Amino acid sequence: MAEGMRACIIVNPTAGRRRRAPLARFIAALRAGGASVQVLATRHAGHAEELARQVMRDGTTDCIIAAGGDGTIAEVAQAIAGTPQRMGIFPAGSANVLARELAIPFAPETAARLILSGAGTTIWPGVVEDAGRPRLFVQMAGIGFDACVVHWLPALLKRMVGRTAYVLTMLGAALRYRFTTLDVRVDGNAYRAHGVVVSKGRLYGGRFVICPHGMQHEAGFRVIMLETAGVLATLRMGCALLLGRVAHMRDVRIVTGRCVDVHAATPVPVQVDGDVLGMTPVRIRDAGRPLRLAVGRDA
Repeated sequence: MAEGMRACIIVNPTAGRRRRAPLARFIAALRAGGASVQVLATRHAGHAEELARQVMRDGTTDCIIAAGGDGTIAEVAQAIAGTPQRMGIFPAGSANVLARELAIPFAPETAARLILSGAGTTIWPGVVEDAGRPRLFVQMAGIGFDACVVHWLPALLKRMVGRTAYVLTMLGAALRYRFTTLDVRVDGNAYRAHGVVVSKGRLYGGRFVICPHGMQHEAGFRVIMLETAGVLATLRMGCALLLGRVAHMRDVRIVTGRCVDVHAATPVPVQVDGDVLGMTPVRIRDAGRPLRLAVGRDA
């Protein structure tokens, strides 16, 4: 145990309301293991990054822990990546894809023991560049239909019913979304697609396998492209995702690369780690800044 460890937990209070009791147990377990614990709650989008930067400036912590979903984790990572600061994760969101990807424990006491143990690993995030500020992501970026669902998802509905909100929104989006052709370049090689997922990992939306092998511990991405337009093709891909057979679809192409450019004649929605970003055109590249995580070395 890390006697005397100073931990700061940055909590997204709107993420995973059912995780409040487990979060309290997690905090209690850290304190029982000898850690001093500071808890800071986010108030708006981007606040987790601001809080993490402030904590690092103050030099008051040994480990900054993101308690939330993938979006909260990415915000904290935006501040920490490329620094010696160690980052912990307590899964408290709707999907928690990165936690599942890296086998981070959901059980509060087990998660606390892992952080107290000093175990660690390094991952290599990506960055999405559009007209605004570059946005770091830890798991994936989506362009097309899946991003449309994220853009149209009512925040209140997500807070009320969690992942079910995505299903309900998806059904409505399927009737309204126009499947614009995307011009995609991966390391200079040209492709055409109607939906693109640029992934660091092998999982999507929770436990569902979107590609056979992830790239969390190295630079680069798997670029998954749906080459057929329309609702039926999208539904087929959704079914294949549930069955873990996306890589076997004839109209899905998966390539590996380190720089991805996506353009469209009509701007298409973009999402990163389940949060709204903006519209195409975008460039997706390696962040070039490693992230030290409190995760088992064999994760």
